[in-house]
Amino acid sequence: MSTPGAGPSMDPTEFQLWVSLNEARATNDTGARTALLEDLVGRADDADVPRVLFLARRDLSDAYRRRGHWDLVYRLLRECLADHDRRPWRFTEEDVATLLQWYAWLVECMVDFPDFGLDEIDRAVDDVEQRFLAAGRDPHEVHSVRRGVAAHLGDWEAAEAAFLRWTATAAVDEDDRWLSVVGIEQALARGDAESVSRAHALAAPILAETAVSDEPTVLVRCLMLLPLAEAGRWDEAVLAYRRVQRGMSGEAHSLENHGRLVEFCALTGNETAGVDRLGPMKGFESRKRPLATMEYATSVAVLADALVRAGRGDTRLDLGDDPNSVPFHEVARRMRRVALELADRFDRRNASTVVSDRVRTRLAARPLADFVPLSPTSRPPLRARTDGLSDTALLHLARLHDLRCEQDEARACLAAISATPPEPVAAGVAELRAKFFQDDDTEAVLRRCAEVYRRHGDECSALLTHCWLGLWIVYKGRTDEGLATTADAVAALRSTGDDSACAWGEHWLAHVLAGQGRHPEARASLTRGKQHARAAEDLLALGSLLDLESGISPDGAIDSATAALTAFIAADAPEKALESLARLRNTYEHLNDLASFQSLVTRLLESPPPTGSNRLHGHLRYLRACALIDAGHPAAAADDLNEAIGQASLREGARVEQWYQSTYANHAAARYEDAVDAGLVAANWLDHLRDHPHGLDTADWSDWADNARYLVAESYRHLGDHQAALRELRKLATNHGPLSATAFIAGTHLLDELDHR
Repeated sequence: MSTPGAGPSMDPTEFQLWVSLNEARATNDTGARTALLEDLVGRADDADVPRVLFLARRDLSDAYRRRGHWDLVYRLLRECLADHDRRPWRFTEEDVATLLQWYAWLVECMVDFPDFGLDEIDRAVDDVEQRFLAAGRDPHEVHSVRRGVAAHLGDWEAAEAAFLRWTATAAVDEDDRWLSVVGIEQALARGDAESVSRAHALAAPILAETAVSDEPTVLVRCLMLLPLAEAGRWDEAVLAYRRVQRGMSGEAHSLENHGRLVEFCALTGNETAGVDRLGPMKGFESRKRPLATMEYATSVAVLADALVRAGRGDTRLDLGDDPNSVPFHEVARRMRRVALELADRFDRRNASTVVSDRVRTRLAARPLADFVPLSPTSRPPLRARTDGLSDTALLHLARLHDLRCEQDEARACLAAISATPPEPVAAGVAELRAKFFQDDDTEAVLRRCAEVYRRHGDECSALLTHCWLGLWIVYKGRTDEGLATTADAVAALRSTGDDSACAWGEHWLAHVLAGQGRHPEARASLTRGKQHARAAEDLLALGSLLDLESGISPDGAIDSATAALTAFIAADAPEKALESLARLRNTYEHLNDLASFQSLVTRLLESPPPTGSNRLHGHLRYLRACALIDAGHPAAAADDLNEAIGQASLREGARVEQWYQSTYANHAAARYEDAVDAGLVAANWLDHLRDHPHGLDTADWSDWADNARYLVAESYRHLGDHQAALRELRKLATNHGPLSATAFIAGTHLLDELDHR
């Protein structure tokens, strides 16, 4: 082991401190590394070993920064500066350079904290410059500080002048991509057409790189997402989004970068993808860097507003902590408040409106497109059509979506109903909400709703509410009372002459009876219900009755389930059709006759799907893809799998095996960008299953996880991103799995190949 600073006269205490520093630097866990470094700083201070003390403080500041403890970062800087001022001879030339660069960067970061006054920042900038001059060092970093402060204040003349001085003093061996990053960031912040055009030109060569993981490339892609979209360069924007997702995967990145992806999703009709990226939101307000908090809150507010516009404002954001589980209409209000309050603090410090103007402009942004597919598995979100409908029509549509098992669309309809609808409509809204968000008040709400319907002369709605209420009472453990409630309501419905209402009433009664094992009575209720459904030509009710019949009549299960599937397809109710299809597959599998089921799938695929039934068609294509893979034709299955995953993701989400099969199929079809995206989802998910099997056999998960990871590495290699390929191979080689040796050999060959280039 080589030890920095070690010499022949080093005493045992100092040697052990160097060993401890190496151990801390080799520790991956941020919390554990922080604790080790805190202990090391104390020990180095007690033992009076100046170089270890300085390096440990510098490393500890990085650990604190990553955990959001910026007050401790600045405290450590002040301690190091004070040590240097008292005893400069204890610092090597290398340490002085490190200290000054660190100081310059943290002074530039002072603008991110509105509690630092402008006078205080100006004094710090002057102090940085004086220290650089005193040390005889090139003022390159000083120009960077002055540029950053001027850009934050919107003083573009000073920022441009400092930027030119900064680039002119750059070292010959400095990575010029960082010069481009700053140039792009400044040009976009200015916002005029000429500056934005310059940003596009600076970004072009970096965006064209196949590498995904190095920091400047990730940052440029984040910065350029919205400008590319605003320019209508959708293919480039989508490719940048896909690549930046990979580059950020598993790495620590700033809140601003996470926010840029969230905002891009929100403005391109990909709200669900944006929600999936809200992991950093947990505890983000406590990270103690106000500028990052403001930027991220603005992005989340833009997303939450998009969800509200899409009728999903009632969808709750669950961050794993009950107090933080809030509906998105509340998230929108809260994040807007956070962003504007922080922007106001910056403006009061800066004596301008630059920051608030920028935040308000972003908050007022309208969607750039209704929907932009971000990958081959992206599909337009399922949205209810609510424009121009009356409150009564919206309630009717919400009830229909509920019966079709389309809860998101039902909630969107409810969200579009006016704040003060007629009393019967308000009761209908309350009834559906009580069903969607079931709690101890559900029964009382349903009873009140039924009373309102009766008071307004709508006896059928009141009786149907009591039919469902009976199910709820049975669920709560009062079986006899619940069964009587539903049975009495159905008996009363029969005298109304409303065949559709009677069909649904018999459906709920059969449901209750079947749940109690009273199958003969349930079948009698189903027979009556089917007669009513046919008389009313209510295909949705007929399919629901047949589907329930297939579950309690084993002898005729195939016929009932097939008839239910046919009815649901004709009714254009894909979610219900999928339930019947799953029941059919289970029945055929039980009969050991999957060939007949596959024939049914083929027949259904040969018929064009009804409008809106793409979800059913997507699952049918998945079943065909499985057959193609089993037959040894994986490349031919790629399109089917992309469609299947896209449709599945609109509701319950695609399964891990679908992502795994997509990785295999896309790689076989030489679609390496698609294979990487699918493979990362599959490999990470499968690694989790291997580590948390939940009683499942981990052997299969291990094989699948390693195979997926290897295909990702191979796809990266084909794309020319050798750094990413080596990263994936290194993970495989060190996990002692079935492909460890193969990954080691492949990595060695790849390194040899790179050495010979």
